[in-house]
Amino acid sequence: MTNNDRPTKNERRQHARDVARQRADAEKRRKRRNRWFLQGGIGIGIIAIAAIVAIVIVNVNNANTVSATGPKNMATGAIQFTAQDGKVAPVTTKAVTANGTPSAVPTANADGTVAVTEYVDWACPVCKQFEAAYADQILAKVQSGDATLAIQPVSILDRSYQNTRYASRAANAAMCVANYAPDKFLDVQTQFFDNQPEEGTAGLTNAEIAKLVKAGGATGSNVSECLSSEQFKGWVTKSTKAVVADPALQGTQGFGTPTVLVNGKKVETLSDVITEIDAAAK
Repeated sequence: MTNNDRPTKNERRQHARDVARQRADAEKRRKRRNRWFLQGGIGIGIIAIAAIVAIVIVNVNNANTVSATGPKNMATGAIQFTAQDGKVAPVTTKAVTANGTPSAVPTANADGTVAVTEYVDWACPVCKQFEAAYADQILAKVQSGDATLAIQPVSILDRSYQNTRYASRAANAAMCVANYAPDKFLDVQTQFFDNQPEEGTAGLTNAEIAKLVKAGGATGSNVSECLSSEQFKGWVTKSTKAVVADPALQGTQGFGTPTVLVNGKKVETLSDVITEIDAAAK
């Protein structure tokens, strides 16, 4: 290369400026691409998150809809018993939908027939004592046609069983029996009270609950699946909250079990229940 072939000083400067400009343009393009990908990525991320949230909400709502559906034969919130052919028999009803509420008593009591309603927690020691003292007398009045009986399972004593949710699982069992084997409900209830675990213990396991249900005569795959899946877990919670919040059922220290109504009036002294039933029948 001769000296004449070498770039002049001005040419070298111009070349340097061209290279610098090209590099600057390339850097601008790179930044624009990164900014586009970043904004696009955020947008896509937001859309994806929104979609996930929507799916979760739908799934939760669907789960609640299924789990909060009530059992059949408890359209009033309780399973009812009346006299049929000289025997105590359950009243069959449709289930309450997840978005529905319990209806009025589906059986109209004849003149002089007394409506007895019991709110019972199968984990409740006082409920066990009440049943031992008065169940036979009340059922005798139902059998004779002098009274009807409604039993509403509730769950308020989970706190008494080492956080095992025994009271709720027992209430679900009550509803499983009401739904699939209503004619065995009273026998199963007797099994639960006769084998009631002491407060402060872990309560009964699911297998032990299933054993008591079977001992009471409620059998079949539907019953077993209902127990193991806690089919009415949502309804146990929903119906118990409604009962606990009902001002008409409150005592001096709030709601407690057993709570007994005679013709819609709360029995303040449980030992007077038979007297009040007799008085209401006159």
